[in-house]
Amino acid sequence: MIELNDKSEINNKITAFIESLKTSDDKQRSAIINKLSLDYNNAIPMLWSKIITEENPRALLSVIRDILKKEKPRGMFKRTIGNSKEKLSALLSHSDPKVRKNVCGVIGELADPSYLEALYNAYNSEDKLFVRYSYVLAIGNCGSAVDGEKLKKMFEDVVANEKDSMEDDTLVTTNKHINEEKLALTRAIDKLSPTVHHEFKGFDTPVPMLLTIMNYQYQLTLTELDEKWIDGKIVDDGILISEKDLEKIYTCRTFYELLYPLADCVDLEFNYKIIAAEIINADIVGFLNNCHANDANAPFGYRVEFKTMDLNRERSEFVKNLSREIDELSNGTLRNSPSAYEVEVRIIERNNLCSVYVKLYAFKDNRFDYRKNDLATSINPITAAIAIKSIERWLNPNSKVIDPFCGAGTMLIERAKLGESESLTGVDIYREAISAATINSKLANVDIDLIAEDILEFIPYGQFDEMITNMPFDNKSTTHNKYVDLYTEFANKISEFIRPGGMAFIYTIEKQLFKDVLSGHDELELLQEIKIESGRLTPHIFVLQVK
Repeated sequence: MIELNDKSEINNKITAFIESLKTSDDKQRSAIINKLSLDYNNAIPMLWSKIITEENPRALLSVIRDILKKEKPRGMFKRTIGNSKEKLSALLSHSDPKVRKNVCGVIGELADPSYLEALYNAYNSEDKLFVRYSYVLAIGNCGSAVDGEKLKKMFEDVVANEKDSMEDDTLVTTNKHINEEKLALTRAIDKLSPTVHHEFKGFDTPVPMLLTIMNYQYQLTLTELDEKWIDGKIVDDGILISEKDLEKIYTCRTFYELLYPLADCVDLEFNYKIIAAEIINADIVGFLNNCHANDANAPFGYRVEFKTMDLNRERSEFVKNLSREIDELSNGTLRNSPSAYEVEVRIIERNNLCSVYVKLYAFKDNRFDYRKNDLATSINPITAAIAIKSIERWLNPNSKVIDPFCGAGTMLIERAKLGESESLTGVDIYREAISAATINSKLANVDIDLIAEDILEFIPYGQFDEMITNMPFDNKSTTHNKYVDLYTEFANKISEFIRPGGMAFIYTIEKQLFKDVLSGHDELELLQEIKIESGRLTPHIFVLQVK
C-alpha cells in the first residue's frame, strides 16, 4: 500500500509533468507522455480531474488520448469516469473546436457505444469542417453494423455537398476537409459493415497474368514454365503469360507472385485521378465478378499497394487520394478496406509512368505453407526453390542427400519438392533449428532424418551421394570473418561425407572465403559457380564433384 507521503510525492511528480507539457516541444511531449503512460493508474485520475475543471482542456484531452493509444488502459479510464460520462459527452459542445476534436479521439479509444447519440448530435451540429471527420472515426470505433448503414447515408450527403463546393474554385481548404471526412467515412463503414468474402471460381478462358520474379532468375522460371507447356515472355515487371489453370501455374516454384495486368493500364501518367479513371474504364469490377462467385452486388474489399524507386514520392498521400477516387468512381462496387481486403490494386511507377496490376487473395498460394517455423538466418523458400532448380541437372533420384547446416529444413524440403531421392538427412548444431525443421518437414509431408549435432563432429553410418546446404555467413564484420575456421574445417570434411563421384552444392554469400578454403583440395573439382542474386546480397552456388 502506498503511504500518504509517497502518494503525495507521486501526485506532485505527475502534476509537474502535466505542467511541463504546456511549454514542451514535440520530442519532450512524447517523453513526458511515455512517463505518464507508465503510471497511468495515478496519471489518469489527475488528468480527468483537471479536464473537467479547466476552462480549456484541449491539451489534456490530447494527452489522455495518447496514453490510451500507448498503454490501452481503457478499464482504468472508464472506472475513473464512472457515472460521469455526460461530462465527457458535454465536451463535444465545447466552444473550442480543437477540444471537440480531441474529445472525439478519447471517446474513440474507449469504443463505448453509450456515446453514440452524443456523437451523432455533435456531428450534425458541427460547423467546422476540419472537426467532422473526428466524429466519424469515433462512431466507427463505438458503433455496430447498424451504424455502418447510417454512415453510408452520411457519405452520400458528403459527396453531394462536395459537388456543390467544386463549383467554387476558391474552396481549396473546404475540399481538403471534405476529402478527410470521406476517407474517415470509408474506413468507418469498412470497419462496421459485415464483410462479404467472394469465392474464387476460376477462369473459363485464358487471361493475361504476370509472374513477378525474385533474384532476376527469369530464364530459370521460363524453363520451368516451358516444362508445364506454358509460354512466357519477359517484360519490365516480370514474365507475362496467358493461362486459365492456376493449379498448373502454382506447380512452378521459382516465381514470386502472380498478378493480373489491367487492360490498357500501362504507362499511365502519375496522376491519381487519371489512374483511378483508367482502372474503372478497364472494367476491373467485371473482371472480379467473372472469376468470383457469390453476390455480384457485394463490394470487393481492396487495398492499394504503390511501388516506386523514387524515394521522394509521397506514397501515403497518393494511396489515400487514389483509394478515395476509386471508391467514388466504382459507385460502391469497390471498397477501400486495408484491414479486410480480398483484392490488391498494385501500382508500379517508373519515370512518372505507371502500370496497374491486380492481385487476388481468394485463391491462395500454398506452395510454401510448410514454412511455419524459421530462424533469423533461414533462407527464403522461393530462393531455396531457385537454388535447387538451378542445380537440377546434377541431381539423381537414387541419391542419399545430406544438408550439414539444415536450419529449418528449407533446402531439403525444396529438394524433395523438385524430385525423388533415396533419403534425406539434416544436421544442425542448434536444437531450435532441428525443432523448426521437424515441424516444417511434417507439414510438407517430407521424411527427413534430423540430427542435432555439430557437423564437424558428426560421424555418419555411410557416405552420401549429394550434399546441399546454405552455409552460415557473416555480413556484419568488414575486417574479420568469424567463420574462417568453420569453413576451413568443413571443406576438409566434404570428401569424408560424400562418396567419390558424388556431388556437393554449397550455397553461400562468402564467395571469396569459400574459394580460398577450396584451394589445395585436389579431391574436389569445381564444375560450376552459379550466381543467385538475392536482394542486397549476391550468393553463389559452388557445384563440386568429389573425385
